[in-house]
Amino acid sequence: MRLALFAALLALPAAPSLAGEGPAGEAEKPCTTRDVANGFIPLFYEQGKIREAYEAWVAEDYIQHNPHATDGRDAAIAFLEPFYQRNPTHRMIVHRVLVDGDLIAVHLHGQTGPDDRGAAAVDILRVKDCKIVEHWDVTQPVPEHSANPNGMF
Repeated sequence: MRLALFAALLALPAAPSLAGEGPAGEAEKPCTTRDVANGFIPLFYEQGKIREAYEAWVAEDYIQHNPHATDGRDAAIAFLEPFYQRNPTHRMIVHRVLVDGDLIAVHLHGQTGPDDRGAAAVDILRVKDCKIVEHWDVTQPVPEHSANPNGMF
């Protein structure tokens, strides 16, 4: 009996904290890269809520590899908000999301309006401590004619 009690006491420091229990009684799980994708993608890509998405999910010292934008979360917001204001019918249709380790890849179709063929793009986002800390992107205009019937999406 004493040995079982002693073993139970030794295990206590390793037991998960109950302070973060969710509604189902499970201990709060650490934030994953998929959690970041599930939070950021709907806000930014689908709803166009730039400031809300970036303030919630992007680190202040965000590293930007797009040559047309500067580093930093506030700089990204300042870069994107005027574009959305000038293009109120702009939309991004997410076709694929891949999550691997600390990376998120988003394959999307961006258009400035319904008559715009737009561009195919892939954004790659690196996540650390539940925040997007780095971004790369590649874009390719959607051509009027394609050499194959497969489409870009």
